Amino acid sequence: MAKLWLDFMRNYVRLGLFFYYKKIITVGKENIPKKGAIIFLCNHQNALIDPLIIGTTDGRSTHFLTKAGVFKNNLIIRLFHSVQMIPIYRLRDGRETLIKNEVVFNKCINLLNEQKALVIFPEGSHSLLRKVRPLKSGFSKILFDTFEKHPKLEIKIIPVGLNYNSITEYPSSVSIHYGKPIDANKYWDKNNIDTSKDNIKEVVSKQISLLTTHIEDSSNYDNIHNQLIASDANFLDPIATNKQIKSIDPSKETVLKPTKTPKNILYYIVVLNSIIPWLLLKKISKGIKEREFISSLRYGIGISVFPIFYVIQAIVLSFIFDAKIGLYYFAFSILSGLILTKFSKNAIDKS
Repeated sequence: MAKLWLDFMRNYVRLGLFFYYKKIITVGKENIPKKGAIIFLCNHQNALIDPLIIGTTDGRSTHFLTKAGVFKNNLIIRLFHSVQMIPIYRLRDGRETLIKNEVVFNKCINLLNEQKALVIFPEGSHSLLRKVRPLKSGFSKILFDTFEKHPKLEIKIIPVGLNYNSITEYPSSVSIHYGKPIDANKYWDKNNIDTSKDNIKEVVSKQISLLTTHIEDSSNYDNIHNQLIASDANFLDPIATNKQIKSIDPSKETVLKPTKTPKNILYYIVVLNSIIPWLLLKKISKGIKEREFISSLRYGIGISVFPIFYVIQAIVLSFIFDAKIGLYYFAFSILSGLILTKFSKNAIDKS
């Protein structure tokens, strides 16, 4: 039953992402071993969307380390556990909660020993910045503690780069790049754990930086980012974009003109047809403090409240007219939303 539920949720999430994103590009999937212990290590920009993209493209039954703050009530806790999300506690969650991480780490060790796949976002938090931030030591602790208990276990690290046209706006496109496997065993020296941790962090950080747009120059970040946008850089192609960054004059100031993604007539039809869930989305969005969660909220309401609203309206129309009218209306509602996503211009994140 658990597997059926997991398969259903994965397919439903995949369908929702197909409706939500204009385009989803997967590169390097052949680099992922079909069996064996794996740790996916990925940059983190788009809150809860990031693990969903990985979980629906990697071909493995993955488990995800997710910040404990999103496990807010019993319903959410049960839902997240059912789709193999594991809470990880940080200092901001309260110093007293950190002791719970020992249980979490042991769970991760057991999963790896069972030849399972684990997803970790080693930066430790999300950020809208198009750069790979310094990696935390959590993943290396899990890795080397696993070797300590199971020294003969082989573990592969798959570096992952997620790239979005826009993280906060709709519609957008995303590419996910899976890098070549890193043999984690080669970096473990039980007699010098600190050096081992530094070495594995350096290697992983470098590999992730190749798979996503990486603006390393923090002091001139805005200048470089604005020049990339002004030149219509393809943020879905990190290799080309990172090459372009090297040719940019970081001291050159570029002011972007405020622009909005143009709305077509179909947009207003979809909004009018979905006015109640659309107003709900607008209201809740105003309370979002971390902009990285905007897309997660929009997606979550999009795969839950919107279709339920369409079903209710279809039922009402079926009673007023007949079942055929209700069915036609429901089909129109779904198809109009899909067409809006696929044929609207990509939004570009200018933040």
